[in-house]
Amino acid sequence: MDIEYILKQIIAVDSTSALSNEPLVDLIMSLVDGHGVIAHKLPSHQEGKFNLLLTKGEPSVKGITLCGHLDTVPATGDWESSPYELTQRGDNWYARGSCDMKGFVAIALHTIIETTVSNGCLAVLLLCDEEVGSLGAKHLVETGLPIDVPTSVIIGEPTSLNIVRLHKGHISLSITIEGISAHTGSPHLGKNALVEGARLIEKLHLYAKDLKGVRTPCSEFFPKLLSFPILTVSKFNSGTAINVVPDYCEIAMGLRLLPDQDKQAVIGDIEAMIKENCVLPWTFTELSDNPTMLTESGAPINALLSSIVGQKTSHGVSYGSDGGHLSSMGFDCVLFGPGDIAIAHKPNEFVPVEEINQCANVMRQVVMESC
Repeated sequence: MDIEYILKQIIAVDSTSALSNEPLVDLIMSLVDGHGVIAHKLPSHQEGKFNLLLTKGEPSVKGITLCGHLDTVPATGDWESSPYELTQRGDNWYARGSCDMKGFVAIALHTIIETTVSNGCLAVLLLCDEEVGSLGAKHLVETGLPIDVPTSVIIGEPTSLNIVRLHKGHISLSITIEGISAHTGSPHLGKNALVEGARLIEKLHLYAKDLKGVRTPCSEFFPKLLSFPILTVSKFNSGTAINVVPDYCEIAMGLRLLPDQDKQAVIGDIEAMIKENCVLPWTFTELSDNPTMLTESGAPINALLSSIVGQKTSHGVSYGSDGGHLSSMGFDCVLFGPGDIAIAHKPNEFVPVEEINQCANVMRQVVMESC
């Protein structure tokens, strides 16, 4: 059972976040059955959603945990081949999820099937609904795991085989403004929430521009164009009809903070700006928080992986992962996987076959060193 075979099997199951992932979880359990792997099928945050924990060796915090998410984004757009059939063209494997991140999941499954554990524990932790806010990882924080697993964790996000030990988070925020409806023939009888919201969006835009000048000690590890916190106003909803003064306005935005920023201080600044600039009643709500990740450079997993691949510098990325929630459980997490995040969610998503092979070799070395 080689990596290509495993990847073909798991690619063929549509695991878009909107669907139940139970068919994929059950398939994986059948693939590892009979190979000395203990499987824990863990109900998650809603019916039909599961996390899956696979282990070899005695339960222990010593060893290594390989972590991936099972969900993918929808396969929209124009595809040259079926998004649910692994297809090789040139040196790449094409399919939805091949890069983000079933390619690494296949490597992790192959690793635990083939490995003989003589010391500590080898775990594969497969989580649901990362693409919609790391909901499976969040559920683990709330409920815990049934057994001890190694606290050194490699999360197989597509990093082009660079080790990433820190990333930004993503906080989803909303502002609701309350106006008074009226006939547009007598607009003085109403209060236009849409106009008030438009004024506030301009203030938020200026605040976002100011954030581009913010730097922290972590900034040096991020690409220059992404070395600051980012605020994006992304949704705007208001009004019921052209001849009615809008009595409500909803603004949604995403905030990506650096790992060493004070979240409450930034949220407080935004709230103070709303208070200063909005004359109508308003409500400010945090919808969700996918936390930042910051693993120390001297953490054993970062040191071990860096020594194996020869990486001497630290990298940060401007997207989130399950590592934010897992870090809050006491895990030391790094991201390391085949493929390029820049093409992960696009039509004709692909992963280079050579990077799959290189990553598999690195995982074998990590496991040999760890367990």
